[in-house]
Amino acid sequence: MTGPRMTLQVKVVLRNMLSDPGREWYGLELCDLTELPAGTMYPILARLEGCGWLESRWENSAEQAVAGRPPRRYYQFSQDGAEAARVALALSHRPKSRLLRGAGAASPRAQGASS
Repeated sequence: MTGPRMTLQVKVVLRNMLSDPGREWYGLELCDLTELPAGTMYPILARLEGCGWLESRWENSAEQAVAGRPPRRYYQFSQDGAEAARVALALSHRPKSRLLRGAGAASPRAQGASS
């Protein structure tokens, strides 16, 4: 399961959804929570669903009719999605210089480069 590009906005969405990983969230609720516009939120949710981290379902028509509003699409982490999101967030916080040194690359100063 490969993940999405970990942009700042994706990280914000994942962190908020991980606050209650078993919960179903709807898009406008996440927009309000994250303060991201719908034009940013829905493509992120589609990418997360496309990579298998989220699953979605449409609200049934009875729930929607009682509430008197358009139907909502609910998003929830897939079975492995929450763990994949946690790992990706943890990896995205690692300093790049540490990653380079860990791969055997020397820093520019160690190679004699001047600042």
